[in-house]
Amino acid sequence: MLKLHAVFVLFFFQGLSLVDSLKKEVLLTQDSSQKADLYYALSRANYAADQEMAIAYADSAIALSEILNLPKIKANSLNIKGVSQLIQSNFEAAMATHLEALSLREELQDTVGLLESQLNIGNILYRTGNANEAAQRYRKALYFAQVSGNQRGQGLLYNNLGSYFRDLWQETDDKSDLDSANFYLQQSLKIKTDLNDLGGAINTLNQLAELARKEGDLRLAENYLNRALEVSEGTQDKELQISLLTELAEFSKEKGEFRKGVNYAESAFQIAEEMESTFLISATAGLLASAYEAVGDYRNAFIFSERKIAADQVLNVEKNKRASEDLLIKYESEKKELENQRLQEQQKFLDLSIRRKNEILIGFGVLLLVLVAGWVYQKKKNEELDLAHRETKEILAQLKVQNEKIELQAKELELANLALKESNRIRERLFSVVSHDLKSPLASLQGCLNIFENDLITEKEFRELLPRISSQTEVVGRLLENLLEWSSAQLEFNRIEFSPVKVKDLASESLNFYAQNIKTKNLQVFNDIPDDLQLILDRERLNFIIRNLISNAIKFTPKGGEIRISYSPEGKGKIMVSDSGLGMNSGQLQALFSGRVASGKGTQGEKGAGVGLMLCKEFTESIGAQLQVDSQENKGSTFSIAFT
Repeated sequence: MLKLHAVFVLFFFQGLSLVDSLKKEVLLTQDSSQKADLYYALSRANYAADQEMAIAYADSAIALSEILNLPKIKANSLNIKGVSQLIQSNFEAAMATHLEALSLREELQDTVGLLESQLNIGNILYRTGNANEAAQRYRKALYFAQVSGNQRGQGLLYNNLGSYFRDLWQETDDKSDLDSANFYLQQSLKIKTDLNDLGGAINTLNQLAELARKEGDLRLAENYLNRALEVSEGTQDKELQISLLTELAEFSKEKGEFRKGVNYAESAFQIAEEMESTFLISATAGLLASAYEAVGDYRNAFIFSERKIAADQVLNVEKNKRASEDLLIKYESEKKELENQRLQEQQKFLDLSIRRKNEILIGFGVLLLVLVAGWVYQKKKNEELDLAHRETKEILAQLKVQNEKIELQAKELELANLALKESNRIRERLFSVVSHDLKSPLASLQGCLNIFENDLITEKEFRELLPRISSQTEVVGRLLENLLEWSSAQLEFNRIEFSPVKVKDLASESLNFYAQNIKTKNLQVFNDIPDDLQLILDRERLNFIIRNLISNAIKFTPKGGEIRISYSPEGKGKIMVSDSGLGMNSGQLQALFSGRVASGKGTQGEKGAGVGLMLCKEFTESIGAQLQVDSQENKGSTFSIAFT
């Protein structure tokens, strides 16, 4: 049975972009109190995904807040640290941390903070088997929630107290404990409904349904589950709806209403198919097979058992592929970590070199001052003293220049580190797209070959499948070709060869390369680049860019459409590839160069890996230009290589 469990400790969600932004602010700010607050914010943004990182940021915030006497930031940081330790199941450390935070918040009379600390301490006690003490903490937290008017906190605490009395009733079978559980859960449901907290309301309805079932009131339990299903439709959470339909199907089977169970199971299976989730199809197919078996429909029970087996086989294949991909990602991550360590060692060496140079320069300056002092006492050598003063000034000027050079080197190293991080980010995105886009063509090819090998289709039918196989392998070929281009560019990034290039001839070569595609779609193509246009740049990189832009234009231009290659002297000049194709809306334009690699289908279903345009942008920047785009939906697009 699929179950729903939700525990809310803090009420926020932080994205990766926020983490990156906060890191940049930490580097830029000179205000220590602001830096402490930023470390706290970074800890909050990381606690759900990376507890060790969250604890490290929290410790930095705590250390700064102690130096600057910022008790509220310290208390908040201790709270996040304690939550991270609780997620790691380090209960002893989590309790010590939360008690320290509670002590500070009592001194500050921070009502919201006291609510938070009492709640988190209660959660630790509940997790470690001290339910009675946990309930006392929940009641204290509820008091602070009521005093501060915190409705969301009240809803959460009513729910926790309801869970406590539910567990207590299961142990004691005392009717008063059952009544208390129902009371607190009903209070929680009312608040969550008023706040339009759909997820929280569903969680509470599930607990009420569970109580009703154990109490023997099956009609009431079914009503709660149906209410939860109705609420879930407002969340657009398909997995949640499947979970509730599964519970209703199992519940109907338990009541002996087998036909109703079939209806619930069919609805769950239909949603799973709409989601195209192999895992959910497997689960709901098994559920439906069991439901059909209960009503004696063995034919459908057999059919859906077969569907479950087929889905499980696909899941096993995907599991093996994911394991291989995880190993590859782990290998790349280890390489990246080694590279980062090497850069850190270089930075340490540079810092040490700077310190040693400064020590030598300071010692030299002291020596000069001693000499000058000696010359002061030698009244007869005033001219030599004046000369020493001039020499001292010159040396100080040289020292200033030297320090400026050292600072410049440090900034250059910092920029190099940023460039490496960006390169790693692009590489990770590229591997993600490659692993995704290689799956479908290879899986399709393997499936077709297995069918033919097992004599499940005739040779004639297999030949009818060959165009599809050819199309899939063509996608793989284009993907590998783009990868080879990108890999070559990475290996020879500092060896760009600039030479005179006749742009019109280069464009003609690309058009000839796609002559068959152009003929197939009956496209009108115009090469309006001036015959005498000659530019000094890397020929092979420009060839790759133009060829990919022409390929995209062919792909997204309908039959009988027009493609035009032209040049404009505007600014420092730009080469333009225009088409009368599908064009893009504003959302697609904003996402185009945002770092999210995506693939699309052309006007005749042509497939692409989504890598070429990303590489075009990178190659364009490597030759001192920018890739620009102007597009309107259903009116076509113009991609420009604008030289800067």
